Amino acid sequence: MAKVPSGKPADQHQVIFNTLSSLKALHVKSANVFKGDEFYGLLDSGPAGGKSVQMIADTEAHSARRRLLDKAIPPRDQVFRDVNELSRQLIDVIDQEADTHSGVVDVATVTSWYSFDLISTIAFGQSFDMLHTHTWRWLPLCLQQMSVFLYAAGYASGHVPLLRFFQWLLRSNWPSRLGLTTAVQAQRYADLAADQVHRRGDRLKSEVGVAESGRKDIFGHLMRAEIHDTADLTSESSLLIAAGSDAVRFATAATVFYLLQDADAKEKATSEVRSLDLGPDGLNESKLASLKYLRACVDEAMRLSPPKAGSIPRETGAGGIVIDGVPIPKGMSVATSTYALHRDSEIYKQPNEFRPERWLVRPHDPRLYAAFTPFMKGPRACPGKAVAYVAMQTALFHMLREYDFERAGSKEKCMAGLEGVTRSQRQKNDYPFNDWIIGYTKGPFVRVTRMGELA
Repeated sequence: MAKVPSGKPADQHQVIFNTLSSLKALHVKSANVFKGDEFYGLLDSGPAGGKSVQMIADTEAHSARRRLLDKAIPPRDQVFRDVNELSRQLIDVIDQEADTHSGVVDVATVTSWYSFDLISTIAFGQSFDMLHTHTWRWLPLCLQQMSVFLYAAGYASGHVPLLRFFQWLLRSNWPSRLGLTTAVQAQRYADLAADQVHRRGDRLKSEVGVAESGRKDIFGHLMRAEIHDTADLTSESSLLIAAGSDAVRFATAATVFYLLQDADAKEKATSEVRSLDLGPDGLNESKLASLKYLRACVDEAMRLSPPKAGSIPRETGAGGIVIDGVPIPKGMSVATSTYALHRDSEIYKQPNEFRPERWLVRPHDPRLYAAFTPFMKGPRACPGKAVAYVAMQTALFHMLREYDFERAGSKEKCMAGLEGVTRSQRQKNDYPFNDWIIGYTKGPFVRVTRMGELA
């Protein structure tokens, strides 16, 4: 890579790397980089104007907020019970969808409902109930359109006045007056996030004096602590609804897609799941953790199709930074591309192939895990990583145990309906998706048969 010129010319504002060394350099606590307002300021520019944990630039302030959030996450046994129950409900919904659509199910759609029901339960103590009712089913499309708007605005890098305009726009009534659909949806999502905070606050008033030994949810804990103001709580709500549903819905559907492309992997995963002795107590975390091949399939799906495939930008501080021998001056946007790093042929042999076995080789190459970053790295890594893994694996466990899956027609028909994906992408073995801050997709469309109905 050529030396980056000094200063900040309009055509040289951002540098994106694809190396493990750049990832390590950027995501350590001592790195001379920070989250700049040009992109992250817009993400927290809802009506309340607060700051979520992921958008706090100051290291110490972020660490303090992160500790509070970590303590607010419900205990593992409660999370697993919620996940397992919702996974069972997911199976019922797959049955209903199959009955309605001649045996065909859009996996991305049903796992989206599942993931939003889960994060609303964990975050607010009350499910959106999208698996069973239509009340909140507008939310996934709303979030997608909001992401399209923020992606376009946030990546207008180098144009701070323009970004300031977008921040003002989202707090005005001009989007609806001008018919700006994606901006209107961004406002609608911000209103939803604020409404969930108010609803949880109202319920909290009736819980005064209730023993703390009962169910725990994130916002109930944060509100009882009385540390956050309403603006910050609203921003946390906006972040958690989106980020808390993102990986689960996307990676679960992606794993099903890749298993449909690889008959051997599908057979191994299915055999592992169906041979598990559940005993009288049923599935628990320990038994779920024993499904090593299933976990490898999930990791391999996220390697090939990470929920956040693009870059997580940082801005260089005074004095700049040197990455891979390249001096990056102050004020530059710098990042490592997750998608590109996950396909580094020096780290991942046959990088474009779905090979779950790579995660089971012992002794393992430590670079495989060091470069694997679907949940980010360092002190700002996703706090819900453990919850997401339990949710993905539990849903897949029940799906593989209860159903036999096959493509609903040709590969192109299996992924029909996704806009903006090129013909070459459809023809490859990749799970096609659009990356607008987070990944969006439709499908795979699969034909399902209940195990008891197999000949």
